[in-house]
Amino acid sequence: MVAGLSVRKVECPVCSKPGLEIREVPYEVPGFGTMLIISMACPHCGFRHRDVLCLEFGEPKRYEFVVEGPEDLKARVIRSSSATIRIPELGVLIEPGPMAEGFISNVEGVLDRVERAAMMMLHFAEAPSQRARAHEVLAKIWDAKQGRLRFTLIIDDPLGNSLIAPEDKSRVKVRRLTEEEVRELKSGPFVPIDVRWARATGQAEGGSERGEG
Repeated sequence: MVAGLSVRKVECPVCSKPGLEIREVPYEVPGFGTMLIISMACPHCGFRHRDVLCLEFGEPKRYEFVVEGPEDLKARVIRSSSATIRIPELGVLIEPGPMAEGFISNVEGVLDRVERAAMMMLHFAEAPSQRARAHEVLAKIWDAKQGRLRFTLIIDDPLGNSLIAPEDKSRVKVRRLTEEEVRELKSGPFVPIDVRWARATGQAEGGSERGEG
């Protein structure tokens, strides 16, 4: 049985001082299972991190959802720090990096994040082509939010910790990522992709056939 809120303190990986507080709380997603929301905060150096993990450890997966109208914007989106987000119609690619964080939101919330990024791109753009590109993305985001633009939300997660959960689950296409696809994905903040693949496929650490050195 899943416990409630858990709080513990460990050594900070950034400043090496004791006192990094880790808070973990379960989050139930109806019809999909239990996720664990994790937040970390160091009172000494200010390091902070948030992530979302699936308690039933998953395999590398792709989730694909076609947004056809305003109601679809309410579909739940859970993105872990290991996931890559794509929206081909908007030219959007959000890849995990060293400071990537997980979040729980909905499709509209994902568009809000893209909109903020486009606004920053517009603010700092120097070339006319960059400003034009930012305006183009912002216009498409507005149409998408008004339900005038049909678009596809794709999430690739080598750890299977992410999710797209509309009311009608049958509308989400879910498939296992191939090993080649996992290799091409960028790594999240903590776990290298090769380790992710070995864990997700049940291979022992030294038993992989990939032979990378």
